[in-house]
Amino acid sequence: MSLAQEALDNAGALDGYRAACAGSPMNAAARADHIYAPSFLDMPTLKKLYKCMFEVPLVGTMNVVVVNSSADNGYPHTRPHSVICMPKSTILSMPSEELKDTLCHEAIHIHQRRNPELWRSVCIKDGWTPIGTSKIPFEFLMRCRLNPDTFIPQRFWAWEKYNVPLPLFTREDQPTLGAVQIKWLDMRNLTLYTDPPPSFVKRYGNPSQPEHPFELLAVELASKKLYSEEALTANLKTF
Repeated sequence: MSLAQEALDNAGALDGYRAACAGSPMNAAARADHIYAPSFLDMPTLKKLYKCMFEVPLVGTMNVVVVNSSADNGYPHTRPHSVICMPKSTILSMPSEELKDTLCHEAIHIHQRRNPELWRSVCIKDGWTPIGTSKIPFEFLMRCRLNPDTFIPQRFWAWEKYNVPLPLFTREDQPTLGAVQIKWLDMRNLTLYTDPPPSFVKRYGNPSQPEHPFELLAVELASKKLYSEEALTANLKTF
């Protein structure tokens, strides 16, 4: 067994993410043709990756595993405790500057995994309230796309106490990871709304990944090119 496969197997034993995907009919169907396994790079592409990793010191204590281009729809993601999964296609196609920002984004997710209480505090200070999975109606829960970066420890959060963003598959009959719409669940009446709360828009604008505060903050902080732990830690103190 390769070290990369061993890292993925160990991650699965820790988070149960792939098992949860298999146990969810829609998530399983959305990943039916994906190959979730390590992949390989030619030497020039490997050198490109290593150079980008070197220029993002935050990645230095983490394991980067190159995975098949189809793994989780080709989305970079993380697994416990410190595994960054980079699809081969992402490394091949991204310019180096964009690749560095992506590595930074994923490294921030690892920082979130390593420092759950710190990030819980940051999210609460930023206007979010943790919501138990049992509070989400099953008819909506079964339609939610699973995301390894937000799967644990706290899957759902409410903006300003009541507004929970849910990443719902657009089609229940033919779900795909790329066809998801964020709907807002009002916990006061358990009704779904399409438009985000005005106060959310005022704080975050029109973000690319509004489904979870961990994603919102990873996007925001990576855009500041906080490539070192020192820079990231200093910025978190401003919340």
